[in-house]
Amino acid sequence: MRTIILVILFIFLVTIVLPVFITQGCNMFQRPEKGYLDEKPYEATVYLHGEGIIRNMDLEEYIKGVVAAEMPASFHHEALKAQAVTARTYAVKRMTSLGGSPNPDHPEVDVCTDSTHCQAWISDEQFRKNLRGQFGLFGYKKYLENVYQAVDETRGLILVYQDEIIDPLFHSTSGGFTENSEQVFSAVVPYLRSVSSPYEEHSPKLTDRVEMKTADFVKTMQQKFDGLKIDAKDIPSAIQVLETSQGGKVISVRIGNKVVSGREVRAALGLNSTDFKIGCQGDTVVITTTGYGHGVGMSQYGADGMAKRGDAFDRILAHYYTGVDIKRIQEAFDRTK
Repeated sequence: MRTIILVILFIFLVTIVLPVFITQGCNMFQRPEKGYLDEKPYEATVYLHGEGIIRNMDLEEYIKGVVAAEMPASFHHEALKAQAVTARTYAVKRMTSLGGSPNPDHPEVDVCTDSTHCQAWISDEQFRKNLRGQFGLFGYKKYLENVYQAVDETRGLILVYQDEIIDPLFHSTSGGFTENSEQVFSAVVPYLRSVSSPYEEHSPKLTDRVEMKTADFVKTMQQKFDGLKIDAKDIPSAIQVLETSQGGKVISVRIGNKVVSGREVRAALGLNSTDFKIGCQGDTVVITTTGYGHGVGMSQYGADGMAKRGDAFDRILAHYYTGVDIKRIQEAFDRTK
């Protein structure tokens, strides 16, 4: 009887306990991913505009919520890592504890969750709910890990240009070329230069088409631009693009008796980008656009396209942000002292 008990105990140890010990032991001695070593924790003060409350949040947990909100969880892992670094850089540049400058719209906090002011953000609970709805109860976890591991694997990494933390603008889809900063935001920024972005074919916003009756087009333009005179019977000849950017976006355009900016036309008509063409089919004005967003900095779909072709996150960032370096937060601040 004693022999039987010992045999059973031995089998239990060999088949159950030992494999668990080995697995845990292997995990215990695994080296952490590059970018995760010895980075001390930082805390950001965040205004949750949807809830109307201010919360102090671990920086890396905040970044997970930003990446979850700003980029599809199904994107390539290296693209998500690039997004994590840009999101962290944006936050660190504004954290008062690190000498940053918060947005004037909310000087009492570092960042907010309103994407019109700062970066989008969603909670872990909402993110999981969204993923379950999209990928199912048993399929969502790999996408959750895809995002969260991208943040963990780049922990503490930010972008600097000549030892200064950058303002890493990004957008959805450039339409083939990104924009020089001064062609959109007036200021010349050396790391925000126009570059090619050829791998965006999978973007649902690469092209778009807007149709409206000629009378509605004229009414909309006249409401936007005081004193505008335009012949509704000959729209094509009344519109002349005067200047385009290196990336193909409209900088200025003559409409009737007015010269206006491409940004003003985009805002008036609710277009996806300033890369637009306006034509007519009978009594209908047809507007086609290429790209989605302001076009400055990193194209998210371009980053995903680069990643799918084998480019790592650091190469993606170096492509979209000219002349930058990737540094740890503490290293970046040590160099600026």
